[in-house]
Amino acid sequence: MSDISAFPYATLWGERRIVSVADLTRDDGTSFLEAADRSGLKPSVRLYPLDQANDAL
Repeated sequence: MSDISAFPYATLWGERRIVSVADLTRDDGTSFLEAADRSGLKPSVRLYPLDQANDAL
């Protein structure tokens, strides 16, 4: 019998993943942010402590 080949186990089983949001390009994002800036809308932020994360959602 031959030896088992060496594999990059850290790469294979490192539980990595590649994700994306929709199918937008960088130019789409830039255009969106420019339009949002021109709209005059102002964001509103409310801070929650971590133990109230479910309430925040």
